[in-house]
Amino acid sequence: MVASPPTDRVVAVVELLAAAPGGLSVSEVAARLDLNRSTATAVLAALEAPGWVQRGPDRLYTLGPGLLAVADAVHARVGLPAGAAQVLAALAARVGCGVALSLVGVDHVVFLAVEPGPGRLPAGIRVGTRLPLRPPAGASVMPWRPAAERAAWLAHAPELAATLDTVRAHGVAAWRPRADSTELLAVLRDVVGLLDEHPGRTGLRERVRDQLASIGAHPYTDAELTSDRPLPLSYLAAPVRNARGHPTHELQIGPLRNAVTPTERHEYISELRTAAARLSARTTA
Repeated sequence: MVASPPTDRVVAVVELLAAAPGGLSVSEVAARLDLNRSTATAVLAALEAPGWVQRGPDRLYTLGPGLLAVADAVHARVGLPAGAAQVLAALAARVGCGVALSLVGVDHVVFLAVEPGPGRLPAGIRVGTRLPLRPPAGASVMPWRPAAERAAWLAHAPELAATLDTVRAHGVAAWRPRADSTELLAVLRDVVGLLDEHPGRTGLRERVRDQLASIGAHPYTDAELTSDRPLPLSYLAAPVRNARGHPTHELQIGPLRNAVTPTERHEYISELRTAAARLSARTTA
């Protein structure tokens, strides 16, 4: 696919303003996206015409009401469960960590809702973030996907075939960090947090995310997950099903803890599965 720099700039401006509800000036938009001022002004003017952005009396730009119709159409298309934000917020409060809900397509994952809770999950992920569908993303829905989709997913990590059996047995995918990665995980999360302030650095952000996935997402076996000893835990994910019972979304929590007792693991899994069931009951698409 051939890239279109003008289109990329428009998308970047919309995403930037979506993450800045208080509004941004032309200078701030230009600085954060590494654009010159005239280009930023031109993009904002083009978006202002259909009402996708609006400029307030303080000369700050925010997203405009022209996006409401687009948002309604998107919600209908992706099957965002009714009251998803409230379910995610309640789950984050109960488990004490961040929560994210993503739509798992055939070849991509798109994040539809993110509730940071006391922390951040996953590092650098925002609503609208679109990532390739490759392990560990989508693990919780993959056991029930068509064989061709499972094969394409496993092609990136054939060793995860047994992990899908564990997901079937427990209804969740569980991941641990690499043994020597605790300090590096913290540093990389801080790096992504800094990059969030400069959305134009897309390539570097993606490289850091890939590193986070490679050191923070090692699967647990059934025997490990049911052991009676404390275990480190990065993320847990559970499937959310549509009205026809097909797994279409993934609900994820990120404890990011070095030692989780068996009782705590059971509570995490129970809370996650309960919230996923609530979302499934509210999904209409």
